[in-house]
Amino acid sequence: MAPQHVRRWWKSLRGKEAVLASVLENVNIILNCISVLQLLMVGEDTDEDTSELIASVNTAAHAVFWAVAEWRVTLPRQKLWWCYPGRSRWFHDSVLQFWDDRQWIENFRMTRQTLFEVADSLRPFLMRRDTVMYSAIPVEERVAIGVYFLASRSCYRTIANVFQKGTSMIVSVIIEVCLAIEHTLLRKEVCVVDFNKFFFRLPATGTDFFPPMLTGHSGVNHDAHVFRSSLLYKKMEAGSLIPGNPMFQYGGVSIPPLLLGDGAYPLCNWLMKPYAVPRNDMERHYNKVFNRTRNTVERAFGRLKARFHRLSVRMEAHKQNVNSIIGSAVILHNICEKKKHNTG
Repeated sequence: MAPQHVRRWWKSLRGKEAVLASVLENVNIILNCISVLQLLMVGEDTDEDTSELIASVNTAAHAVFWAVAEWRVTLPRQKLWWCYPGRSRWFHDSVLQFWDDRQWIENFRMTRQTLFEVADSLRPFLMRRDTVMYSAIPVEERVAIGVYFLASRSCYRTIANVFQKGTSMIVSVIIEVCLAIEHTLLRKEVCVVDFNKFFFRLPATGTDFFPPMLTGHSGVNHDAHVFRSSLLYKKMEAGSLIPGNPMFQYGGVSIPPLLLGDGAYPLCNWLMKPYAVPRNDMERHYNKVFNRTRNTVERAFGRLKARFHRLSVRMEAHKQNVNSIIGSAVILHNICEKKKHNTG
């Protein structure tokens, strides 16, 4: 028996003293019966009955067999692979070599160039060194795994099969990528103001961005409660959200910065909402214009969920990581809008 097998066998006996004692006891019975049978075969007289001896041998042998079988079941399984070899290198051999921009946007919601730019920004946080056991996953592939997770509804096991990695490795990479995106690109791509379910349409570009955002409240919280607990509400109340609190002149009337909200939000001097029950044509016209303007909000959230399908399904992640996953999707959405990556 090889030395490593001896060590494995001896380690497996720990905690199995009762099984070992039963095996030794029954083996001793078998040996005694065999000794008596040998005496009978050479013609020596004994007081033992041959049939009883054979029955004792059978009983003891069965006991040894089942004890050993029970012990074998508890033996640790010997690993065949430290790192299971993948069937193919799909990302390196197919995606990087042959895919065009249309295929990249269809699967990753961004072109190869954009994904590599994101990877370069995250490189200091995602770079890993090779070990004697296996080679580290390149930063570009790590980012691709995280973006693919956000862009699809696939479970972790399916994504692991696509990228030919272990499921636990895929989960770790996804969380690392989302945390790195939030830590590195939040201040660059998103105006850091606590903000929930509000949206600014940027007139300079005419694209659907999410400048400020607030995550951390579940769907059971009322919109008004979330809004009042945000920093946006406090800054608008103090008139300090926009430096200088500039006024817009229209028809001889000074108009301060205003926000639009639906009926769930409280009416404020700086927050407009529709009439709950319009009583005349003027109020009905106001509601029509108001809703047409506020539809930008619905369209923005629709584009966000259409681009990153992960936000439309149940989030299979620890609650402490949900905020980072949502935040990273919003940040990448802003990047894709800026690059004009249309998902169709």
